[in-house]
Amino acid sequence: STLATVMQSVNDSFETYSPFLESALLIAWLHDSKQCKSIVLKACKKVLQAPINADQYDWFKHYVFSSSIWMLPSPESGQYMYQELLQVAHSMSSHIIRSMDSIYNHLEKHAEWPNVQAIANQTLISRQDDKSVGLLQDHGLKAILEQKTAVDDDEMGESMKSFIDSNVAVNMLTSTAAKLNNEFQHHINTVMSGCGQFKEAPM
Repeated sequence: STLATVMQSVNDSFETYSPFLESALLIAWLHDSKQCKSIVLKACKKVLQAPINADQYDWFKHYVFSSSIWMLPSPESGQYMYQELLQVAHSMSSHIIRSMDSIYNHLEKHAEWPNVQAIANQTLISRQDDKSVGLLQDHGLKAILEQKTAVDDDEMGESMKSFIDSNVAVNMLTSTAAKLNNEFQHHINTVMSGCGQFKEAPM
């Protein structure tokens, strides 16, 4: 069915860390919120697990973290999705915090630690509107534009079906490109290596 295809498309996007449309994610959520929650949080755990991959984290910030899905109630848990994300982030960072605490405890035992503690704080800039910084100035405030998105309440029909199909097509295209990218880059490298140094570009 179309909704099952949407769900599979979203799953492929999250497994390959490829761009997806917000609307497709929300349609998948309405179809099966429990499965969609599992897909989203599974990818978040992988992205936030040390060592963090820069490309995957950029994908997470741009497409996942900015999603409105985090404001939705989490199925079965009685929480909101953003609370589920906070729990994931806490679990991923707990071992890092323990390592940092261990380092700090070690430093406290060092003979030079009192000298480090004796270093006085020095305030260079105390306000965000300081002239040397340039933040919160009139020209900066005037440059900020508010963006509003209008959502049309259309009934299910041919227009909605076309809308769903279009979203699915984009998601399938980006996830397929992500799956083929390594093989594509290898092939192009083989073909172009005789012409000089080859540098990968997004597919």
